[in-house]
Amino acid sequence: MARSLNKEYSTRETDILFDAADVMRLGKDIFVQHGLTTNLAGIHWIKRKYEPMGYRIHTLSFADNHPIHIDATFCPLRPGLMLLNPHRPLFAGQREIFEKNDWQIVEAVKPSWDNPPALCYSSTWLSMNTLIIDHKTVCVEASEKAQMEQFDKLGFNVIPVDLRDAYAFGGGLHCATADVWREGKCEDYFPNQFSGSHNVSHWEY
Repeated sequence: MARSLNKEYSTRETDILFDAADVMRLGKDIFVQHGLTTNLAGIHWIKRKYEPMGYRIHTLSFADNHPIHIDATFCPLRPGLMLLNPHRPLFAGQREIFEKNDWQIVEAVKPSWDNPPALCYSSTWLSMNTLIIDHKTVCVEASEKAQMEQFDKLGFNVIPVDLRDAYAFGGGLHCATADVWREGKCEDYFPNQFSGSHNVSHWEY
């Protein structure tokens, strides 16, 4: 875990490796977390596959000693608003693409629980692992009162869902949900690109 804080991950570069749960598409931009379940070879493969289709691929990494999946670390809420795990800050320079496009990054509130339920190997930050229905509606695990209050203050209609007893099966609401297909065109939420903003080698690599 100490080596992970220096980006010395156990995922070597001899083979292509990535998990879909490390990938986050926001319109024309795809953000991929480099960590214990996705290596740089995997990110290069995603670039080769999707950049010819018009997508821009960005590498993200966090000061996290156990970086596995992105959906309890960095979560889009609506255009212009991201939720960040305060215990897993972005490495230096990686906020730039968001700041240059007027995105607000807010820190998630402390989870309601100090420990995960029995047989669950996920962190207590499954409190952030929510399901966004639309720009105004979010489903949150029903026992996460503080997280629901934060979403309420951010202008969301909050739907509580009892799911804590299912955490032992591998995750929260976002983990347990298939892709949501939405009507509408592919938006460009990051029109202000800059040199290096979507290079795998950017940001301290």
